[in-house]
Amino acid sequence: MNGVAQRLALALEPFLRGPIPVRLVAWDGSATGPADGSVPTVELRSPDAVRRLLWHPGELGAAQAYVTGELDVPEVDGWDLDKALTHAFAVARERGLSGVRPSPRALVEA
Repeated sequence: MNGVAQRLALALEPFLRGPIPVRLVAWDGSATGPADGSVPTVELRSPDAVRRLLWHPGELGAAQAYVTGELDVPEVDGWDLDKALTHAFAVARERGLSGVRPSPRALVEA
């Protein structure tokens, strides 16, 4: 579990109250999550994407990373950005994550 994608997925599990609900592909070529098309793929193309997501958790950081091209949701296996966002919000609702923001201490520990 040396790749960036695996390390990020492991660090995110406590915040997401379970496994990441996407296929995560990182800038180092590592990937984690289902590869069968059952979930959307999220590509982190730069470490700056993680920085943006940490400094502005939630929609703002994700939007900034997406607009700058550091994060992408490629249209594969029938998934597009709209379907991926709908999926993410459904998982957040299922897991009771709405409005939950990690504390600075929790971020440091991760």
